[in-house]
Amino acid sequence: MKLLVPTLLLAATAVWADTLVVGDSIQSAVAAARPGDTLVLSGPRVFYERVVLDKPLRLIGTNSPVIDAQGEGAALTITQANTEVRDITLRHSGRDLTRLDSGIMITAPRVTVRGCRIENDAFGIYLRGARQCTVVDNIIVGDTNLPTAQRGNGIQLWNTASNLLTGNRIVAKRDGIYLSYADACLLADNRVTDSRFGIHYMYSHRNQLLTNNLTANVVGATLMFARDCVIGGNHIHANRRHGLLLKQVERSRIAHNVMTGHNRGLFVQQAAQNLFVENRIEHNDIGLYLSGGSEQNVFTGNAFVANADQVWQPTDEFDLGRRAANTFYAEGRGNFWSDYVGADRDHNGIGDTPYHETDVFGYLLDRNPNARLFALSPAVALLRKGEELMPLLDLGGVSDLFPLMHPPAGARRP
Repeated sequence: MKLLVPTLLLAATAVWADTLVVGDSIQSAVAAARPGDTLVLSGPRVFYERVVLDKPLRLIGTNSPVIDAQGEGAALTITQANTEVRDITLRHSGRDLTRLDSGIMITAPRVTVRGCRIENDAFGIYLRGARQCTVVDNIIVGDTNLPTAQRGNGIQLWNTASNLLTGNRIVAKRDGIYLSYADACLLADNRVTDSRFGIHYMYSHRNQLLTNNLTANVVGATLMFARDCVIGGNHIHANRRHGLLLKQVERSRIAHNVMTGHNRGLFVQQAAQNLFVENRIEHNDIGLYLSGGSEQNVFTGNAFVANADQVWQPTDEFDLGRRAANTFYAEGRGNFWSDYVGADRDHNGIGDTPYHETDVFGYLLDRNPNARLFALSPAVALLRKGEELMPLLDLGGVSDLFPLMHPPAGARRP
């Protein structure tokens, strides 16, 4: 009999829940609704009001309804757990970032926002102290008439954990997705363009960034002060400065990402004990920029393809012993280097001689950056071939003892 009571209560709750079509005012409908009810907004009507969901309700749009906050505060604020909002356009929130004006402000756990469009806002969707929320398949568009710094972030997470963000499209915001003190979140299949940082997080740990598309931003993704993360399968292309920037990131796995068409494809600074495996780093001015005392990182199975400078490290760091702390092979498996000119006489897929990134041309390049124009020329290839046979200088730099003759399957062009 003890097991029957909660079953009966759940059944009773399901019976009591109603579906109500909203009339003149959403907030009036919220006040009249009971927990568990569904409120339907019929479009293309525009509701000029600011709405607070303080009960566990479902707010569902049909035929593109709009909530217009008329330039003040948050268009929609959710303060109750187990709430769902779907298929609604929210626009014209306030623009005061210090007051956290937003298209949708969420302060309760287990909230779902799906299929909404948010435009002309400050912050798009703001999860503030809210855990276990789901933000899926939304479109967030910034106002390009404002300077980038005044637009707010597309999706912002603060003091939160265990959220799911997938399939969102974000255009022309300050940062596309920004996490601060946000742990154990999954960000997958999001697309961010024309923003400052596509994905940006600080002091956030155990997050997964998987199969996101980050294009035409200033920086594709900037991850700072983080540990135990997984960054995998992302396509990071043609951002104006860096593809993937890691600063003080520790014990993380960076695998199967594609970084093409940047000033610096992969920027690693003060990072330690990370594994970089089967990434494709291609057609960047500098493929890997490795500096700031980064130590004990392992690079294996990556493909460095046609970068003007495959790897760059400050020359003063060689004397500090930091070069030896980063390893460019593991268990007899190195990386593919498109400018490697060694042979593979035993046909085992591994070059017979080590790859030395800082050769004579690299020495010249560090002192004359304009020489990058000749990086892919036949003359430089001939110079490197000759140096394989008879090294001319003993220089510090990256050495791969087991260079791969072909890019691994996981690091080939998608």
